[in-house]
Amino acid sequence: MYWSNYHSHCTFCDGRSSMEDFVKFAIAKGVKSYGFSSHAPLPFLTKWTMVEDDFSEYKLEFERLKQKHNKEIDLFLGLEVDFIENYSSVQNVFFQDIQLDYLIGSIHYLDKLPTDEFWCIDGEFTEFDKGLKILFDGDIQFAIKRFYEVSTLMIEKGGFDIVGHCDKIALNSQHYDGFHPMENWYMNLVGDLLQKIKEKNLILEINTKSLTDRGITYPNQEFYSLINEMQIPIIVNSDCHYPTNVINGFESTFKTLKNIGFKSMQLLKNSKWETIEFDEKGLRF
Repeated sequence: MYWSNYHSHCTFCDGRSSMEDFVKFAIAKGVKSYGFSSHAPLPFLTKWTMVEDDFSEYKLEFERLKQKHNKEIDLFLGLEVDFIENYSSVQNVFFQDIQLDYLIGSIHYLDKLPTDEFWCIDGEFTEFDKGLKILFDGDIQFAIKRFYEVSTLMIEKGGFDIVGHCDKIALNSQHYDGFHPMENWYMNLVGDLLQKIKEKNLILEINTKSLTDRGITYPNQEFYSLINEMQIPIIVNSDCHYPTNVINGFESTFKTLKNIGFKSMQLLKNSKWETIEFDEKGLRF
């Protein structure tokens, strides 16, 4: 029994260690299928995304490690691509001429602030709150509905394999009285998005990044039963930024998924996604 992880960040973006360090830790932790998914370049500079000029080096280092460790682990190269309405998506010119094994579609930014910067929904709470007041007059439900509207647009446009942390806005939204993940209005938003994911035959990521420190995954554990009923293909990723976290939260998440009734998830093999069975101890390679 082994693990897989296709959502990871190294020093080519905001990860805290080299590609090779992540590979070594993955091998040591029993990972047999591992993908790099640095934050893709955006049309503006940030502290956490890859610089476009570094992509060639990113690919060269990956090829070196793939050859060096080919008998120990299957390595794959991807990117996590931000969708910003009318501004950034996998349809941007940069993505048309590169060869990758897979892409993750995610949302970290919504609309523009008066400063001409985009509001980050995945940053510090103080900045989240400031943007909420400016763009949505402090109305958390209005902001969440906008997040799911943009998420739906991203899925309709497609062009990627995996939907990354699909309800990440809940991270900061949980601090407001007007939000609870089990309220009908919010459950309906999530349900509609899941239906879109199913229609487009995309893979839904179960993201364990916040499980240890906050006790939640993205999507929230409350939606696992619905995802299973809808038969949406899944993978479990740790979204690791430190090598020590390559399988963070996997054992408990696999156990929870198994107990709910999930029997399989997706595995990348020979550049194709395959359905593979699992239990609480890992994937059945």
